[in-house]
Amino acid sequence: MALGINAFCVDPDGVLKLQLQYFSFTVHPRLRNIHCCGVKAYNIKDPQMKCCAGTLYNLTSLDEHGGDAQCCGSILQKPQEICCSGEDKEVLYTVKTGFGCCGHLYYNTTLWSCCAGRLTLINESEQDQRKMINEYRHLSVNNLNKTSLCNKVRIGIVESVSLHSIVFKSMLKVHGKKAKVKALSLPYTLKIVDHCSSPKLIPGKIYIFNNVNIFTDFNHQSVLQSLHFIFSKCSP
Repeated sequence: MALGINAFCVDPDGVLKLQLQYFSFTVHPRLRNIHCCGVKAYNIKDPQMKCCAGTLYNLTSLDEHGGDAQCCGSILQKPQEICCSGEDKEVLYTVKTGFGCCGHLYYNTTLWSCCAGRLTLINESEQDQRKMINEYRHLSVNNLNKTSLCNKVRIGIVESVSLHSIVFKSMLKVHGKKAKVKALSLPYTLKIVDHCSSPKLIPGKIYIFNNVNIFTDFNHQSVLQSLHFIFSKCSP
């Protein structure tokens, strides 16, 4: 019997993995809201399903509420935990007073200072003079609420990074709620106001940002996949 495969999920090694109850391999049709999460397919509009970097969670079985669940890499974050994330690693920590994130590290802010993901021991003479800065960590677009995600955001591929600016080699202006995309003129330059509290961006990688924060899309590997995610999430 011939089977028409319209969509499929693959594992990180490129091996075809399919899901169908009655077969040893899985086939699922390309439905409007069906997305891949690793080797599993799920309905992106289902508030009780959460994809965290290729690992799919059923929030009902975990007694979690869909709107409150947060991802930290491939792990589902608990309310008493904080996720510290750098450009290549996400680590969960138990929340502590007086601690903050510096990339994937969780540090004592009275003993250390953080600038662009690097920790420096504070001298006694600097204790009262040091400036408090915002936490340095990567944020996941998967944890954005629908209101923020579906308003105007921008998706770009980084070309170069300096102390004062980020230059993108491609840039799209996206309005998820209206399903509109506009290519912006190049080169597109984003000014860095505070180098120390700005997340480290890697040339060649894709980032999504609004007027406040820069986000990493840990679930997708291309601009088209990120666009598909946004439009599916924001569709009526």
